[in-house]
Order: sequence, then structure tokens, then C-alpha cells
Amino acid sequence: MVVAMQELNRGLERAEALNANKNVGVHVIAPNSSTEPLNVISSEKMNKHSIAISKDAKHESGRMPTLVPVVSRDGHPLTPCKSSKARKLLKGGVAEKKWNKLGIFYIKMLVDTRKETPEMCIGLDPGSKFDGYAVVSKDRIQQTGMSILPKMVKKKNQNRKEMRRARRFKLWRRPSRFDNRKRKEEWIAPSQKAKVDFRIGIIKELCKIYLIPHFAVEDVKFNHYKKRWGKFFSTVEIGKTKLYNALEKLGKLQKYSGVETSELREKYGLKKTSRKSELIPESHATDACAIAMDAIGCTNPNITSFYVWKRYEYYRRQLHKRQPAKGGIREKYGGSVLTKDLKKGDIVTGIYKGKRVTGLACSHSKGYIGIATFEKSQRWIVPEHTIKRHYSNLIQSKHPPVETGGVLVTM
Repeated sequence: MVVAMQELNRGLERAEALNANKNVGVHVIAPNSSTEPLNVISSEKMNKHSIAISKDAKHESGRMPTLVPVVSRDGHPLTPCKSSKARKLLKGGVAEKKWNKLGIFYIKMLVDTRKETPEMCIGLDPGSKFDGYAVVSKDRIQQTGMSILPKMVKKKNQNRKEMRRARRFKLWRRPSRFDNRKRKEEWIAPSQKAKVDFRIGIIKELCKIYLIPHFAVEDVKFNHYKKRWGKFFSTVEIGKTKLYNALEKLGKLQKYSGVETSELREKYGLKKTSRKSELIPESHATDACAIAMDAIGCTNPNITSFYVWKRYEYYRRQLHKRQPAKGGIREKYGGSVLTKDLKKGDIVTGIYKGKRVTGLACSHSKGYIGIATFEKSQRWIVPEHTIKRHYSNLIQSKHPPVETGGVLVTM
């Protein structure tokens, strides 16, 4: 489905951006050895080389702790609570720990409770490479995040087409069985479909833990009459229509222009950076916060939590590699199955040189399993018998490992 990922551990290049966000909760993908499930909302303050959070972020009017989402026994979203109350509920045995596919920690009640829940709004700032998200209630910003959109979709489809054509002409020539060039009315370009499906998947996951009947979206437009270089924007228009139709089925949709978003951002005192690729709230999340705050009527611009989500991409199964090896042998390539009980992308823990390491399972060879971080900056080869799987593959998983402190990655 989708791969949700909490913040990449690359560090930020500009110290001033970090100083401006020193109280913002940013969740790091680098696995740690903590066994505290609520560490997903607590860490150290941000510095020049890492992104983290203080346990209770401060602002001018007092302390503003990050709240933990709560759902009822039947899965209905309830009012979020403080982490201290969540610990008491867990210790008392009336709630259990859960993580959704976005890696957000929440608790599920095991007893009947009141169903009063404050209504919230999701703000969405769509882009070509990155999206910004914000969940806002009337009194505060509950959650923020940004997504790294899927890419290289067109190139992958082209490679698949070439390999299929080569195999077909090697076997035999048969007449076509149907007109595969006739497109359906609701057809959408694969590159746009991947982005739209990713957005809808993230929003649906947020709606499972927050009561969200309102949606605010920055409506991106292009003047085809005055500007003649936007021939590819028509596919974006089709993607926008599909997204808007999906949001209107979930609740009330309110659109904002880019000028209105800029004015609202200045009104609420939210900052914006010109470097769109930076994994900080100011790159995209603040725009989503501004329009969501206006739609729901919130006046508190304090951001206490920030996520980064990215779809996990592994090599699809192929009959063999495109280029033969020595001797004309074509080796098998790709696939998602490593062992009988393990798939690529599963979050696992293993023992490497006497130390426990946690990451994504990525390879298997002669009794050893390869474990890598999400961006593959580190990799360990550990014995297969030391492997412990925490997260069943991306779509079917129920919660991330306790050892990672809620660090998770999919959709």
C-alpha cells in the first residue's frame, strides 16, 4: 500500500532552520534501542546534526505537550490525550498500544468510553515532488507531516514494456486479443495515479485515528489560455479531480488558492523556506497548517510533532536480469519474498557483532539476512537465527516494533 516513513536521518544543512524549529517534534527513522513505546513523542532537542524533539514543546503561553491519539473499542476516533494519561491507561490494562501504517503511535481502549470527539480538519499542500499535511483541531495543531512522492514510475513502466515485448517475440507471434490502446474514461497517467493514491492512502490512515470531517486543500491551477507551456498539466488536472472526488466522499472540502495560502501563513505567523526538499515543517507543512487553521477556526500555530512519509520501493520480481552474466546465464532478479516467514521491507531486529540492530530486511543468502536503514546508508549482515520480525510486510502490519520507538515506514 504505502510506505510511511518517519524522518530521514540525514541531518539538516542550515543551523538557523533548526534553531527556528527547536521545539518541533520530528520523528527520526534511525532505529534506537529504547523499549519505551511512547518514545515516538519524546526525544532530545534538535541540534545541528540531528532532528529530535523535547518531551513537552514550549510556547509563549505555556507548555504544549504532544497528544496521543485514542480510538474506542470499535475503532472510532476519540479525543487525544497526554502521554502521561496514556501511560496510566496502558499500565491500568484498560488500553493497548497500537501503531498505524504511518508510524503514528496511538492507544486503543479495551473498555467502553464516552464518544465525544472534537472535529478536526486535514490541510493538504500538494506538490510535484513533496506534499504537506496537517491535522488541526479548534484549539491546536495535532499532527503535521510531509510526504516524498513516488518517482521513476514512467521509466519503470517503460522497462516493463520492453521486457514483455522481448519475451513475446522470442516465443511466437500471435495476433492481438484485444485493443490495449483504448483507454477508459477514468484513465489517469501512472505517474499521477501513484501520487494521488499515495495522498488518499495517507489521508485515510489519518482519518482512522482522528475524527476528520473537514478537508482544506491548496488548489493548484494553470492558465492554459495565457501560458502555452503547460501541456503536461492536463494530467495533473485529472489527478486533482480524482483526489477531490475522494475527499468529498469523506467529508466537506474547502479549496484555497496559492495567494490565499500565503496570506494565511503570514496571518498566523508561520514561516516558509524556499528550499522545498528540506525535511522540516517550513518546507510544506506550514502551508497545510495555515489553510487547515482557517478552515477549522484555530488560532494556535504551535507545531509539536512532524513526520516524513515515503513509499517503500523494492525491486519487483523479474524472470531474470536484463543483461546476461558470463556464459550467457540470466540470473533471477527482484521479488519480495526472502524466506518462508520473511519478506523484503519487514522491520526486523538481529544481532550484529554482539549488538542489536533494527532495520528493513533487504536480502538473504546462505543463512544470513541483510538489514538496512530506509535510505540504505547503513547495512548489516546478521545470522538468520537471530532475526526477530516486528512488522509484517508494509500492508498487513499492525504495529511497529517496540525497539524502534514507533519508527515505521509504510503505506
